[in-house]
Amino acid sequence: MLSGQFSETKSICPRPSRLRPSGSEFSRVHVQARWSGYSRTNAGRRTPFQPVDFIMHKRFLTFVIGWAVIAAARAEDASVAGVYFAEKITTSPQLLAKGMAWWDGRLIIANREPAALHAFTPPDTFEIFKEQGLTNPFGVAVDPQGRLLVTENKDEVLYRLARLTADGTDETLLAEVGVNHRDKSTSSGLCTPLMLATHPNGTIYWSGYPSTGTRYLLPGKDRFDLEDVKIAKPHVGHSYGIGLSPAHDWLYVASQLPGPDARGAWRFPVREDGSLGEGEFFIAVNRFTTTHLKDLPPAKDGSDKLLGWLGRIHGLAVDANGFIYIGGSDGHSSGSGIAVFTPDGATLAAMIVGATGPNGEPGLPTNVYGLAFGGADGRTLFISGKGKYRLSQVRLPVAGEVVSRASRQRP
Repeated sequence: MLSGQFSETKSICPRPSRLRPSGSEFSRVHVQARWSGYSRTNAGRRTPFQPVDFIMHKRFLTFVIGWAVIAAARAEDASVAGVYFAEKITTSPQLLAKGMAWWDGRLIIANREPAALHAFTPPDTFEIFKEQGLTNPFGVAVDPQGRLLVTENKDEVLYRLARLTADGTDETLLAEVGVNHRDKSTSSGLCTPLMLATHPNGTIYWSGYPSTGTRYLLPGKDRFDLEDVKIAKPHVGHSYGIGLSPAHDWLYVASQLPGPDARGAWRFPVREDGSLGEGEFFIAVNRFTTTHLKDLPPAKDGSDKLLGWLGRIHGLAVDANGFIYIGGSDGHSSGSGIAVFTPDGATLAAMIVGATGPNGEPGLPTNVYGLAFGGADGRTLFISGKGKYRLSQVRLPVAGEVVSRASRQRP
């Protein structure tokens, strides 16, 4: 049985670029060997046999050992397969958490009531990062410049897209005040923004419930107007989690449209400038069974249907191998779990379910909501719940797409 037990991993060596000796350092490396009873000197003379003698510069040894350690620590991400068990973070407060993002070595968590952005630094430190100026934070993401993006969503009060710097200073990019778009779709503007994703070129995407569909904002302007917001087609209401493929050529959006045949994930082709083409329904949860996952506990409804775990859809994440994670919430006949699909959407590769804690507390929230990769190596999946829950986490053999991308972009 595969275990999802958490153990935080710290980096034990610097980045490769800091281990590379200069040309002059390489020139000082001297390796002298004597073979077959003779050694040829610079003058061409043969000398009697001597034991093999290697003389290496100390920095060269450091270089070789360092690269070996890095190669082992940064081995190619393995694909997820089988069953993993998430556990509650015991020091986590009870949070009304929604979106999350790994930012500057810690996990930022949007908490709706009371309105605040919490920060979790593994393994056990929780603190409030920002409270002042927030109304109802919902989605969070990190832009290519390393700034935090936040959506706020409170009907008849405020819809907002904001950008924060490391000290918590925020700048409003777009806002709508005193309106209610919950029951209708608008032809422009933020509408009801929920979860966020960002493209490496700076395009910002967001989902919305129940009327927004998928919308986005292309880069290239210092100031934005509501008319700058683009609307993806077709319009998909009841959309929640959102994420990009590793090649940034597909945008995935989790859908909880009414009816079992409509639950799963949509995908939209992403053009080079970040704009979206016509979307298609990509993963239909009701097409899958779980019989091949031998270590999976029985679903709430007792069936082998994936709908027994994912009757209601919320969270979505993508890993560095392109596998798609879809979180399901407890419903009338379904439990809570996270299904992991292959990049082509054809195979249910793995399931993440809750381990039972020492006090009987389940390892997953009853209503799985937000999913975000993070941790020192990017291979921890953090999980929030719709309602008042502690955060959960599970260790995986692969980093998240967003964390992996940030690592590649780091100078």
